[in-house]
Amino acid sequence: MKKLHIYILTMALALFQTGCNDEWEEELYTQMVSFKAPIGSEGVSEVYLRYNKTGEVTYKLPIILSGSRENDKDIYVKVDVDSDTLATFNQEKYQYRKDLYFKQLPRQFFALPNESCLIPKGAHTENYPIRFKFDNLDLVERYVLPLSIQEDPTYVTNNRKGWRKALLYVKPFNNYSGNYSATSMNVYADGQTKNPLVSSVRTSWVVDEKAVFFYAGVLEEKSEDRGRYKIIMEFMEPSEDVNGIKSGTLHVYAADKSINFEMLGQPTYQLREIADATKKYLVKQYCTVYLKYKYDDITTMPSVPMRYRAEGSMTMERSRNTLIPDEDQAIQW
Repeated sequence: MKKLHIYILTMALALFQTGCNDEWEEELYTQMVSFKAPIGSEGVSEVYLRYNKTGEVTYKLPIILSGSRENDKDIYVKVDVDSDTLATFNQEKYQYRKDLYFKQLPRQFFALPNESCLIPKGAHTENYPIRFKFDNLDLVERYVLPLSIQEDPTYVTNNRKGWRKALLYVKPFNNYSGNYSATSMNVYADGQTKNPLVSSVRTSWVVDEKAVFFYAGVLEEKSEDRGRYKIIMEFMEPSEDVNGIKSGTLHVYAADKSINFEMLGQPTYQLREIADATKKYLVKQYCTVYLKYKYDDITTMPSVPMRYRAEGSMTMERSRNTLIPDEDQAIQW
């Protein structure tokens, strides 16, 4: 009886090991193609690209072939724009808040040079180049380029969420764009000096190589009327002191004249860099702007515009890892 029990136990263990081995073998040797486009907090893949003089830049989107076997053939992975996925994403995430919807990047602002991406024999990763043209792109809207790997009998696509499809939220940047701490920028009802309104953060978006825009006062960053309160800051050529601190003047104006924007005094800015106290490979970059202006709130009560005065400073901090050569990756967004 004891020998019978041992025999049964041995056979069961053998069957169990065979099943595990088969499952592992299947997983180990499955080869599937997918994008490498990590999803951020908003459900899209944020892509930071430096704005240059021409406004044109190439982004290399990685395409990956999974599996541990050697790739024994050339694989042509077909890539195309996928408008339906973006429409479904907006509907599921924001429902009736259409003012929050991501907009599809118009065709004139990007180009897909090739219909497919070649992963050559012996390779498991290849970059798919996408040319962006940011000149005259108004970032009041949140633009996404939706892409999808097309089905084809010559390869297997990875259908997991975020792998076969990529929603690229393109964010061009320059030396002055980013999130500014605005706790030192007080906004008063005009004529008042007490009980200021304060916004913790003001985000500045790229206009061109040397200009950004932000929204006046304490307007909500995703307000439906945000475009009417767009304030543009052009950074004039700075001078540098003996400590390496750069200072210069700003040319500030409103995109929409109907808010009666008025600049008070000469706005200025300052740029400085400081090495991190403990992590020497990190450099802290600071951009501080000093502003005093007035504008009208023309949307809260359209029949009775409210005049506001904003005064103070806003500071943007950016950390850069000097050990990473690619600037978009070196900056800790």
